[in-house]
Amino acid sequence: MEQFVWTDDLNLGIDIIDAQHRRIVDYIAEIGQAIEQQDAALVFDVMERLKDYTLDHFSFEEQLMQKAGYVLCEAHQAKHRRFEDKVERLSDSLRQGDDPFGVARRIRNTLMAWLIQHIKHEDIDYVPVVKKVLAKEQSWISGALNRIFNGGVTQS
Repeated sequence: MEQFVWTDDLNLGIDIIDAQHRRIVDYIAEIGQAIEQQDAALVFDVMERLKDYTLDHFSFEEQLMQKAGYVLCEAHQAKHRRFEDKVERLSDSLRQGDDPFGVARRIRNTLMAWLIQHIKHEDIDYVPVVKKVLAKEQSWISGALNRIFNGGVTQS
């Protein structure tokens, strides 16, 4: 089975966002491990943690874009909502008793393709604007991380 690993071409140059994206890649790898081990309970567990983390990441990223005054923020948020809907449908399929390993494969493949495309074609667009505001907003960033991730993510 293909293992999805972080590559440097996915770095945006915003350490906190890159760290969050790497964590999502780790979750995708965990889904792959659950499939290999044929561990249905792990599929359910990873899926729930992945959903929660991704929602938190989207919230932080969107607040950061808003704080930076990114003009395409609403369009970016709409892409996040569409992806959340897709993940929710896959999660529903899992809860309704569909083959957990088939669903896990769809989740893994969907996430891999979406994350790469999203980073390289959507996220990259906000980088210049966000970088300008980062140095001036360290206290806001620390507060947002604590609020959204309950202290579970630190800045690099």
